[in-house]
Parts: sequence; structure tokens; C-alpha cells
Amino acid sequence: MQPHREYHAKRARLAQHMQALGLNGLLLTRSANVSWLSCGGQAHVGLNSESAVANILCTPERDYLVASGIEMPRMLAEEMTNLPVTPHVFPWFEPQQRDAWIDNLCGAGTWASDLPGARSQAAALTDLRVTLEPEEIDRYRALGAATGRAVEAVTRAVRPGMREFEVSGLLAAHVYAMGAAPVVTLVAADDRLLQFRHPIPTDTRVQKTAMVVVCARRNGLIVSATRLVSFGAMDATMAQRAADCAAVDAAAWHATVPGQTLGSAFQAIIAAYHECGHINEWHKHHQGGVTGYENREIQARPDSTHIIGVNQAYAWNPSITGTKSEDTMIVTANGPESVSTTGDWPMQQVTIGGTVYERPAVLIN
Repeated sequence: MQPHREYHAKRARLAQHMQALGLNGLLLTRSANVSWLSCGGQAHVGLNSESAVANILCTPERDYLVASGIEMPRMLAEEMTNLPVTPHVFPWFEPQQRDAWIDNLCGAGTWASDLPGARSQAAALTDLRVTLEPEEIDRYRALGAATGRAVEAVTRAVRPGMREFEVSGLLAAHVYAMGAAPVVTLVAADDRLLQFRHPIPTDTRVQKTAMVVVCARRNGLIVSATRLVSFGAMDATMAQRAADCAAVDAAAWHATVPGQTLGSAFQAIIAAYHECGHINEWHKHHQGGVTGYENREIQARPDSTHIIGVNQAYAWNPSITGTKSEDTMIVTANGPESVSTTGDWPMQQVTIGGTVYERPAVLIN
């Protein structure tokens, strides 16, 4: 089997960046960056770890997989198969050997990394990551479909009397069963849905309504999705809020146009909140943004200058107290493509500028 085309395409972009800065080496230490360059390799142990347990050192001559003796066997056997990387092992009890070896190889002061500091390349690597290769888009579509099925199956399975912890555990089980990891699971029942935008699960029991949120990670990529269920008809106020939230979400999708700035999309979101009569709701929670190898690679703000591009992934998550709308999409030349909708969930249609957008409705059980 030949080394990945994807790897070489990414490596060419890195080489151009390194040459422009005159770098003899670039060390990738963050899980997101290692997963990105290794075409989906998993270099974490703890799910919440931003630091990879194995690093990749890129130099003009060759690339090295740098890890302790604890991690190297698994990385070579399971995560870096067929990639053109030369292993370099250091003792786990002498981690300082890593940087000393890099100084000797590249020359002290001639290499950089994605760690914080004066020469950090973290922001530049984010910019390189967010435009997806064709293979990544294929993986995203597969993960999105599986994530949509999982969150919808769990939301359908919620019953009055279930504890939020139970719902979260069921969601985690579904995500693991599809070969992914639940990096975020949020569950809110009834009053907690009205009180909190980030409701980590508790012992609270579901009575009338529940919201189920997941961020599922597989091969480094992350898909986010939210679904809500109501047992019996929603009252008029909450039903209107849910409809308005879907309309704001549709406005976000409509504004995610290649060549426009992320800030301009955000301004369209603010305008949609105003049009619905919920002027300050956007102050209460971030609205999402660019996604990929982080839950949000670039979080959107009113002054964001990032340029929206084809083959970038986005997850918008507008919320109006008691409701939320969220899916993951890929920007294409023909408009946004949802990867996490299944076609098996009640949807609300919103028409903007002659285009019909379907956003998830609240399931009435």
C-alpha cells in the first residue's frame, strides 16, 4: 500500500509554510494537528487532552514520529501505518531529550511548534487544517451520518422519568458503538433547558422536555448535532421559540457563502435574531463557527475576518432560551451540505431568498 495522497497534499502545504518562514523544523504537538497530518491517527489517551502523546516533527529532508517508549509501539502499529515517518523514541522519564534531540537535528532556534510562545504556529496550522482534502470530506460524511442516527435514536428513546445521566450514558454507548468517541455530551431536562446553555448531565429526571447534544470524534474529525423532544404538545411560547431558532439557524446556513467573511455570516445571524424579536439572545451563547479537528476551529464573532471557503466544515448552534438548533455541514460550490441530518426526523422548512432550508424541529412524543 502506497503512502496516503492526502498526507503528501498536506505535507506540501506545510513545506510551503515552513519555507516562507525559513524554518528547519516544525513540531506538531497538539492532538488536532497530529490527527490532521496523520490522516486521522489518534494521538490522545484522555478524551479531553489537547496535547498529543506522540508528536510529528517535519523537516525539509524527512518527517519523524517522536514519542516515548510507552506510546511508540501502538502509534506505529495502529495510527501511523504506511505513513512516511521515521520513529524517534525517547525515555518517558526523560522528556527533555525530545527538545535536545530536535535542537541537535535542526539547530537551536531554527524550529518552531504549535505550543504557545513567541514562535507558535498554532494559528497558522488552524488555517491549514480547515480546508479539507477529499478523503477528509468522505470521512466527515460517514461520521456525520452515523452521528445523526445516534443522536436521533437516543432522543427518540428518552422517556419521562429518565435521569439526564442515563440519557448521556445511552448517547455515549451509541457513539462508541459507531467507532467514535463522545467528546461532548450535554443533556437538559425541563427547567435546566431554560436555565443553562451548556447543561452537563445531572441526576435530574425528564418530565416534559429534553435536549440531547453530542460532539462525536472519529479519526480526529468532530461532528456536532442537537435534537429536542417534547412529551405532548409544546406551549405556544416554546413552540414559537423553537420555530424562531430554526429560522436563525437557516439564516446562518444561508450566509455561509464562499468568499464572504465569518463576521458577515455572524452579522446575518444577529439580523435574524432581531427579525424574530429575540434581540439579545445571541449574547447568551456563542453561535458556533468553523469546525473540523476541534469542536470549533474558529468561533465566529461579529468582527471575524476568516474567509469562508469551499470544503470547510461549519457547525452553527443558535439558541433561544429553551431551544437550540445545530447540525454540521460542509461548504460546497453549490451551497451547504448537511452531514448530520438523516431524513428521518421532523424538519422545519425555512425559505430565504428562494432557497428552502430544512432545520430540525422538536420531536413531539
